[in-house]
Amino acid sequence: MIQRIVLAALAILVFAPLAGAQTRDTVDPRFESPDLPPPNEVRSASGEPGPAYWQQRVDYDIRVALDPATHVVTGSETITYANHSPDTLGFLWVQMDQNLFAPGSKGSQVFPQEGRFGAAGFVGGYTVDRVAAGDTALEHHVDDTMMRVELARPLPPGGTTTFSIDWRFTVPETGADRMGRDGDLHLLAQWYPRLAVYDDVNGWNTLPYLGQGEFYLEYGNFDLAVTAPATWIVAATGELVNPADVLTAKQRERLEKARGGGAVVRVIEEGELADPATYRPRTDGTLTWRFRAENVRDVAWAAAPRLLWDAAGVEGGALAMAFYRPDAPASWREAAEMTRHSIAFYSDILAPYPYPTASAVEGPVYGMEYPMVVFVAPVPDREGLFDVLDHEWGHMWFPMMVGSDERLHAWMDEGVNSFINQFSKKAYFPSSQPFLQSVAQYAGAVTMYPEQPLATPPDLFASDIALGIGAYVKPAVFLNAMRAITGPEAFDRALAEYVDAWTGRHPQPADFFRFLEDRIGTELDVLVHGWVYTTERSDFAIVGVEQAEANGAWQVVVSVDMQGDLVMPAVVQGRSESGVVATVTIPAEAFYGTDSATATLMLPDRATRVVVNGGPEFGDINPRNNTWTR
Repeated sequence: MIQRIVLAALAILVFAPLAGAQTRDTVDPRFESPDLPPPNEVRSASGEPGPAYWQQRVDYDIRVALDPATHVVTGSETITYANHSPDTLGFLWVQMDQNLFAPGSKGSQVFPQEGRFGAAGFVGGYTVDRVAAGDTALEHHVDDTMMRVELARPLPPGGTTTFSIDWRFTVPETGADRMGRDGDLHLLAQWYPRLAVYDDVNGWNTLPYLGQGEFYLEYGNFDLAVTAPATWIVAATGELVNPADVLTAKQRERLEKARGGGAVVRVIEEGELADPATYRPRTDGTLTWRFRAENVRDVAWAAAPRLLWDAAGVEGGALAMAFYRPDAPASWREAAEMTRHSIAFYSDILAPYPYPTASAVEGPVYGMEYPMVVFVAPVPDREGLFDVLDHEWGHMWFPMMVGSDERLHAWMDEGVNSFINQFSKKAYFPSSQPFLQSVAQYAGAVTMYPEQPLATPPDLFASDIALGIGAYVKPAVFLNAMRAITGPEAFDRALAEYVDAWTGRHPQPADFFRFLEDRIGTELDVLVHGWVYTTERSDFAIVGVEQAEANGAWQVVVSVDMQGDLVMPAVVQGRSESGVVATVTIPAEAFYGTDSATATLMLPDRATRVVVNGGPEFGDINPRNNTWTR
């Protein structure tokens, strides 16, 4: 009781001079700051990797064979694991994603079997034949989609260990819309045992693969050898290192021509498919295709007979390619050109494409991305095919180059990617309105379906629609709004610098927010809190305009009401009878404890039109009340 009396008396003394001054509520929950982990020497306050930043490295040497009669893939891989952490490791965790399709898997209990990310009733999963370091068998234990491998001796900081795994599985027909097969066409992804990430945030990242959430992987070099029937074509992550063994002289000549740029080159033409002898170096037995990929986080591949193959050179040296079946829609004839556009466009606005190839493969997956390889459905119309292809190619920057954790933070790759896709589509289809389409999708969806915060882990989104809103559409709208408020030039420069700083590394959400704030020079806590961690929505309205002439100019007082719960600055722009435009920005702080604020514009003559946060880039949920006209 004594303490309370003393504190009350002190408050009267300290604040007495303020008596009669305008006051507002002392707590406004709309202005909360996001609960971010504190910076440290690994992850700096500027959002950059700190001086003590570290991450592990994993190199793979994989030999795999496909039996098309049984759809069985048999593989053997040698894994070299480098421990760059400050910790001694006694065991390693390995991701066993094909066990999603094993009977009773955790994923089959979460997502309906016939749903997009379900196992469709297929009985599969890995058979592990051997785990060993040299001639020494390693104790191992499989738990659903994770396997713990006990090391023969502890791995100290700075140490390296090498071990091997022999395994096999049957390719599922429907692979949770990420891989699978359709007749003879096989799309292989999440197909080999892969090391889990050990990082400074969570230690071992052992979240199971349930189907809806995607991936988080270490970087390294891959040597891949795929053995398939001699009449088949194989496309894969990496550069083909033995073309003379698996391609005809004419195909090698056509690929060299394609590298020179210019028109798309048909490496395998439809008229050649009638006779395998015209497009294969031999037709009996098997051939082994060898690929090399450096500093990537994954590999994927596809194999089938009778594939058409187009190629086009990209400025900078990469080869854009499209592989598709003869009965694919005619739109796929443009797939290589679309791929070339996407690779060139994102190279220009973000960072140069660092890989030698970019292969789009048509097949029974709506759209899925892996380093240098994307799987895309036979979409019939040009614009629809472009939307899917371009989205998957944007993923080469997020998360293939900037290696975020897709299993926890889907918006960091899907959402940032959806944001940059808008600019690419506008460049390819100049008459399109991708920014208007994004905010219209967002506004329409959240009025009809329950919304979850953008920061929700992907496996916890209640439906495909909720995932689409929270991981794809809303993040793009959020970044549009941030760009409009902070200025396009500053925002675009900061995003490109973020790519440069985090390529080949593992950023967390806090790193992204701090980096943008540091480089743009604008405090972003209120925006980040509202857009990312709540389901609040932005809705500003003009509720009054008063004009008066004084000293040869017009003073226009605009009353703005914040009718949504998401706090943002209010950019008020007025146009006069003579066409002069004036703009005033009401800072977000003006709405602390209140929903109303005013802006005063000075114009040479009477205002005829006033807009607050006008245009789709501001993400306003109800644009009908944003404009006043005289």
